[in-house]
Amino acid sequence: MIVGRSHVDVAVSYNNIGGVYYRKVSYNNLGLVNYDKGDLDQAKDYYQQALEIEEEQLGPNHVDVAVSYNNLGLVYYDKGDLGQAKDYYQRELEIREKQLGLYHVHVAFSYNNIGLVYSKKVSYNNIGEVYYNKGDLDEAKDYYQRTLEIEEKQLGPNHVDVAVSYNNIGRVYSKKGDLDQAKDYYQRALEIQEKQLGPNHVDVAVSYNNIGLVYRKKGDLDQAKDYYQRALEIKEKRLGPNHVDVAVSYNNLGLVYYDKGDLDQAKDYYQRALEIQEKQLGPNHVDVAISYNNIAGVYYKKGDLDQAKDYYQQALEIEEEQQGPNHVDVAVSYNNIGGVYYKKGDLDQAKDYYQRALEIEEKQLGP
Repeated sequence: MIVGRSHVDVAVSYNNIGGVYYRKVSYNNLGLVNYDKGDLDQAKDYYQQALEIEEEQLGPNHVDVAVSYNNLGLVYYDKGDLGQAKDYYQRELEIREKQLGLYHVHVAFSYNNIGLVYSKKVSYNNIGEVYYNKGDLDEAKDYYQRTLEIEEKQLGPNHVDVAVSYNNIGRVYSKKGDLDQAKDYYQRALEIQEKQLGPNHVDVAVSYNNIGLVYRKKGDLDQAKDYYQRALEIKEKRLGPNHVDVAVSYNNLGLVYYDKGDLDQAKDYYQRALEIQEKQLGPNHVDVAISYNNIAGVYYKKGDLDQAKDYYQQALEIEEEQQGPNHVDVAVSYNNIGGVYYKKGDLDQAKDYYQRALEIEEKQLGP
């Protein structure tokens, strides 16, 4: 017997199919909740269950499968497993290119169908970020450049997302030490942001910070201070005086004054940053450790070695707790404490800390 579209058995089939999709969405939603709560293992489990349903019901090359790959990539990226993250981002990218075409805007932007916080992720940009964090700057630049080409073609040369890509490419050049090229890209980003967003937008402050860093690396401390100050003024106005991004600007200004030899002014800015970070992030956040290290550097430079050691030690305790005993930041703190003992003339203790640092660096970075 042939039944029509309105027959009750057809309705049952629709309901069955709907149930499958409902389970998929529920798994994704539960993954999202656990992701936002920071429970990455649970989030991964739910995203994986959603992926299995999508591959079975929709096939391995459906765009919804790409969304799940992106979700899993985000989890692995936040867990610090950059190799796995890159693998999932690459799979996502391959599906989008195949289904949507090489120059479709969704190849550059991964729209997340469940309202993930990072709902607009750039596929090429994701892979670029992985390579950047792994220190493979040439590969990072290549992927950032591909992102830029798509954005310019699909969105136009003055879109704010183009400015983001300019800043990313600028970061690569800055890290490679090509400061003139870095400043050129940062300046292009700034021009777009000022035109499209206005002179007091927080993204403008980001570009001011980037340009300030270039000038600081070039040794032009007055110019660096000027750009850092402009960034600070925007952040205080737009975000409020106790925002963590204001603390970043305080630390940046502290670094400039440190380089200028004005240690008291440097310490004052570092201390302001620390107060905000402890209040907003809690006493054991890694950003608090950065401020401890900065303050320790001031005391070290002033010759107050006991105070320097105390702050370096507090930084080390946070880093070991939050990042694990074999993180490269732990090695930096071991070197810092070793330097204090060396300066105090305690060569055996200095050697012990330098040796611990070396062991981590060889393990993490290679001999």
